Amino acid sequence: MKKLIVLCLLCQAVWAAEFEGIAPLGLDGLAAARVLAVQDALENAALFNGAQVNSIAVNKAGQWGETSKISGTPQGQYQLLREWQSNGFLHVLLDIAPPAPMVSSLPTKPVASTRRNTARQVERCDLDDLRRKVLISHFWIEHPAQTQDLDRFPEGIQIELVRQLYDSQQFLPQRAPNVAVFDVLPQFVDPLLQPERVRALAQQYSVQFIVGGIVRDTTLLGERYTLAYGSDLRPYEKKSVASLPILNFAQVGVKAVPAARRFDLELFVFDGVSGALVNRHRIAGQASGEVVQNLSSALGTAGFAATDYGRLVTDKLKEAGTLVSQDLSCIPFSARITRVEKNTVYIDAGYTSNMRPGDTLQVYRVSPTAMPIDSANFAPTMRLGMPEQKGGTFTVQQVQPLFAMGKIDGLTVEPGDYVRFVGSERNND
Repeated sequence: MKKLIVLCLLCQAVWAAEFEGIAPLGLDGLAAARVLAVQDALENAALFNGAQVNSIAVNKAGQWGETSKISGTPQGQYQLLREWQSNGFLHVLLDIAPPAPMVSSLPTKPVASTRRNTARQVERCDLDDLRRKVLISHFWIEHPAQTQDLDRFPEGIQIELVRQLYDSQQFLPQRAPNVAVFDVLPQFVDPLLQPERVRALAQQYSVQFIVGGIVRDTTLLGERYTLAYGSDLRPYEKKSVASLPILNFAQVGVKAVPAARRFDLELFVFDGVSGALVNRHRIAGQASGEVVQNLSSALGTAGFAATDYGRLVTDKLKEAGTLVSQDLSCIPFSARITRVEKNTVYIDAGYTSNMRPGDTLQVYRVSPTAMPIDSANFAPTMRLGMPEQKGGTFTVQQVQPLFAMGKIDGLTVEPGDYVRFVGSERNND
């Protein structure tokens, strides 16, 4: 017999700013216990301020099992007021800011607008303020014949995404010209994903994440007609010159140009440590007006952005940057150990990543003999990642622009191991 119990707890309480959390002091040390205690305090705040708890209990052959999930009220930023230890437990007291106002899901009266904003708002997890390293790999063009007027289009997409992610203050992006994170085969619609290739590229370029994509469609649509002077004729345009002597000499005529154009981009976001696909997005739109580009105005230039099609592509790449930020901002920051000298350890993240002396990070290692975690179908392209072993704690002592040095408390480390910021135990003194 199975018995299903679903418990929904909806609280409408007056906001309380201070909440206490508790966690056992286990073998993983004070830093790990602090993370769990902070999470407990945030869950208490969620329960108190309008959260929903779904709990399922199942009775099978006299054995009870239960799972639960807390969702609902998002919590604001918090500050650790104090912590203390008692009877083998760590207690923390947090000052938590009020949650963001809930947006009603009921239909509202539409607001008149001359331009629809399609970019989604970035949801920040505020786990830390460390800037994660991202590699923008090569973007494939599915139909190259459609891009005769789009000079260096794949490189332009890379450059624009680097700008978007850098301006977000969340990432340290770089691009890899002509280096693709996956292959596109003519007989397959989906690309051939290769987790081992993702991990190798992430190690080669010393990044935490990799972004790639496919431009699926840049089709030109329809025709419109304009007066034309001289010999200016771009790809995909046709011109008829008047037969009158004076007009023929001045090359005056009528030019037929495409009236509209599509931009259809598929975006892929990968985790470089595990090689797993984090998310994929389809970003598409259509522009009308000036849609054929001058070969001297490549993507990323002011001339390209001044055209109707240039504005569409620029807006869609801003949307792509927003989606990448949403996908990656909640994943804990990690960096690689690059050198070990006696008691001094170097990592490939420094001042530009917002590292500061006193920061503590957890050490992780992927064993060279570890086997990948396969998915249910055991396909190599669908592997879930690599198992990790948790080691000691890395404490930052000195910071340079691109690297930091510190000491390890715990197990011996080797170059290639990772350090990860798993909680908000940063020292703000």
